[in-house]
Amino acid sequence: MLTYLLDVGDLADARFVVSPLNETALSIFHLNHIHRTSHHLTAWRAAADELRATYDRDLIDALVSPSGRRIPDFLTPITAPGSGRPSFDDHVAAVAATDPATAHTELAGLIEDGPPSPALATLLSLDDPAPVIAEALADYHRAAIAPVWPTLSRILESDVTHRGGVLATGGPTKLFESLSPRVEWTRTGELSVDLACTAGSGRFSSGGRGLTLMPSVFIGMITVAHDPRRTAPHIGYPARGSATLAETVRPVADDALRRLIGAAKADLLAALADPAAVVDLAAALGISPSAVSQSLKVLGANGIVESSRYGHRVLYRRTALGDALIDRTRPPPPAVTPPR
Repeated sequence: MLTYLLDVGDLADARFVVSPLNETALSIFHLNHIHRTSHHLTAWRAAADELRATYDRDLIDALVSPSGRRIPDFLTPITAPGSGRPSFDDHVAAVAATDPATAHTELAGLIEDGPPSPALATLLSLDDPAPVIAEALADYHRAAIAPVWPTLSRILESDVTHRGGVLATGGPTKLFESLSPRVEWTRTGELSVDLACTAGSGRFSSGGRGLTLMPSVFIGMITVAHDPRRTAPHIGYPARGSATLAETVRPVADDALRRLIGAAKADLLAALADPAAVVDLAAALGISPSAVSQSLKVLGANGIVESSRYGHRVLYRRTALGDALIDRTRPPPPAVTPPR
């Protein structure tokens, strides 16, 4: 349990922060496939995978610990009071300016069992790794986050508007209740967060530094991103309406596969990152259910997809051949030798 000790001034200074860099950094957790990605991020992750040649994927992957539990604190700089809407350029400049000793310490903290990955080892060998990381984050942001940022921004700003209304009508108690059952506020000024905090637990004074609340589309539970012993009180929480991201990210296969089997069938195959029904696929691709059914019939006849019934729903999934077509790094399924 982590408990912040707040006073009246801290509540008066409480602010919501919407940061494109924070969302960029938090999205990295979903790239390594260690954690099961929420449905609303499935299409986004597939698109980020398809674009991996446009950014340094090995370096970006190296910024997450092998267990998938942490990234360096300096990737999500805490904003100063009054800067609740920092621009990406301002925030990434703060990353580039990170003290080399701090960067090395936090990067070394990513090493768990075994030696560091080659990309992490390279970063640790640099005298000043932060500018290199900032440049890689900028490339990754342009490829994976900038295309969907208008939608992300809308979701986050809508959440802030909603929470502000809750605070205005119900006070701090209702605001914190609205974030999660894992957050508890007492009238004596104790804000408790029930989570497994790897950086620290216990009771921490705010030091008169206020409270920062950070909605995110890329987190599924309450989190504290930084060591509470070194930073002002802050809580990240899942933004309301995050599921609508799935409605705006249209799965697109790579050009080679689209030329091979046709754009419609290739994009349908890309959309089957998880088993899905015809109506779900139609909504994701923005086409009619009948068009989806026609493509699925052809893909099924060629052993690229298969189906099974779950209650009243028929779900389609890629076969091993379908997976190999989407991810050409996978070995193809073994050939079947016809009987003589």
